Amino acid sequence: MSHEAPLFLKTVLITREAKQAHSFAAQIKKLGGIPLSLPVLTFARSNNEKEVEEVLLSIYCFDWIVFTSQNGISFFFEWLKELNISWSALKRLKVAAVGEKTAKLLEKHDVNVQLVPKEYVAESLLESLKANVSHHERVLLVRGQLARSVLKDGLKECEVTDLVVYQTIRNQDSERLVKQHLETGIDAITFTSSSTVKFFVESIKDIPNWLELINRTKVVCIGPITSQTASEYGIKHLVPNTYTINGMIDMLVSCFE
Repeated sequence: MSHEAPLFLKTVLITREAKQAHSFAAQIKKLGGIPLSLPVLTFARSNNEKEVEEVLLSIYCFDWIVFTSQNGISFFFEWLKELNISWSALKRLKVAAVGEKTAKLLEKHDVNVQLVPKEYVAESLLESLKANVSHHERVLLVRGQLARSVLKDGLKECEVTDLVVYQTIRNQDSERLVKQHLETGIDAITFTSSSTVKFFVESIKDIPNWLELINRTKVVCIGPITSQTASEYGIKHLVPNTYTINGMIDMLVSCFE
């Protein structure tokens, strides 16, 4: 490996869920870095089975379906499969996705996405929906239990059904290693959601100087909402211009140039 590699021997802590961390870790390694994949959270299907079943069995009544995350898509299609509902019968429905990666995952499920906002945050998605959804149309929001209420609150003039299909859970299995690496020293920490910030802090808050240790590293947050959460904890950080993993990679490279 060349000493001129942009992230040569820089240790980068990835806090996102294990399955989602693979491509992120591969990019860091390709640039000469040492990825430390220590997920502080994990995901599980929601336990409101009766509600999910009732809504999805009447899914034909909706005009729009809005997906706010890739996790929401994965669990949504798991539920459809379990209930023996074919997406091919739902193709008349209009679909909105919060970002490009979410839209691409939907396309893999043979879903035609009509709406993707310019910025990959709920506020931008809300403005796009307001410009395209008629007041008489019924909207289904597919989300996790920790998603913010921006869309639900902003679409009050429409008939909105808020459906939680998965839950985000703190991953306690990684806590010992997270603490160990933070205390021995790492070069960078990445946060891809407010939940990763929250669960990361919860996992290390019994270390007396935890904030000082974090602020010795380069911290990169994926976007403005994650940034806001980090600021609430006093964590110094950077945010890329593009709110994507690739944007975070570019920011990490610029940090160590």
